[in-house]
Amino acid sequence: MSDKEPVDGHKAISCDRELLVKAVGTVYRAVSTRSTLPILQGMLIETSDQGLHLVGTDLELSIETYIPCTSSGEFKMVLPARYFTEIVRRLPKKEVIIDYNPEKRVAIISSGRAIYEINSMDPREYPLFPEVPDTSWWKVPGIKFADFIKGTVFCAAMEETRPFLTGVFMEFGKEGVKLVATDSFRLALINTSLTDGAPIETNKGLLVSARTLNEVARIVQSFDGEVGVYASENQVAFKCEDTNVVSRLIEGQFPNYSRVIPEEYSTLALIERETLLESVDRVSIMGKDEFGTMRLSIVDDVLTVSANAPEVGKAEDQIAIEKVSGPNGEIALKARYLMDVLKVLEDEKISLKLTGTVSPVIIDQAGVESGEPKEFLYLIMPVTLNV
Repeated sequence: MSDKEPVDGHKAISCDRELLVKAVGTVYRAVSTRSTLPILQGMLIETSDQGLHLVGTDLELSIETYIPCTSSGEFKMVLPARYFTEIVRRLPKKEVIIDYNPEKRVAIISSGRAIYEINSMDPREYPLFPEVPDTSWWKVPGIKFADFIKGTVFCAAMEETRPFLTGVFMEFGKEGVKLVATDSFRLALINTSLTDGAPIETNKGLLVSARTLNEVARIVQSFDGEVGVYASENQVAFKCEDTNVVSRLIEGQFPNYSRVIPEEYSTLALIERETLLESVDRVSIMGKDEFGTMRLSIVDDVLTVSANAPEVGKAEDQIAIEKVSGPNGEIALKARYLMDVLKVLEDEKISLKLTGTVSPVIIDQAGVESGEPKEFLYLIMPVTLNV
């Protein structure tokens, strides 16, 4: 960084507009929009040895990132995040200049002939960015980590009545990491092997909020490098290149999920995933409620998908089963739960495992038998139909 400062006492930086737009968009997702503390509705912007440093936080979730810049002096300011975000998105030229007057606490943002002046809040009131230990628990390729999150987070509960169900449980063991989420009606389980990055900490678990993981997934979904997972007693951090995400861990005990996963099944059907998804989508419009309750019936080598809306009518569709073992079987499910699973999976074929009408249905990869390691497993609780 240059030690030269303008003679008028102003501090200025120059940076690339596209990099600034991306950085501001990333950080803004942690900014509080409802806080009664005005400082939390702001974004911290400061010069540093690593470049221009941007921070957003609502005290539960904190995100920081760095972008390259050229600087004439050092400054630190807190601008209203919503206005700053809207401004940088609309700037017309590639180069953005931010000129800061520390005495008046005013930032002048210019690009081409567009000029904005914004008052800064007192940066001394802005919360310190949380510190997390330097030793990583786990390192995993960013693209893979985003897939792991995508494959589990949708099963977390939305309601805050049971906070320990609103996140994903990351369980660290000697052979890898398990990611588990459940809202008590369905469950997602993903197993990762040591090839995905050996965890340093073992036999421990982190309960991370779904919101935090969704933000991490957005950041790392196109990142080929490694994401580091770090944790303290009550916080977790995800470090990716020039961006760090820190969040409070969810308090409470995650349920013993293994007890609800059937060890055996009576009926197995090997089915093309896309074909089943299309069939469920067609029939679900006749479901009884907003979720679309439907019945799956396996008879010989045919799967019948049906739904009944008494005041409207009925729907039925049949698809071929590539392979079936065990007796005929039947179960009723919420169509949305089944569709959610089928949409996140990329496998061409999946196994549908049934054990009566009152036991949960298991969906996992084709060819995986009971007792074998599973890369993924989904469980959906049945519903009762009186018709």
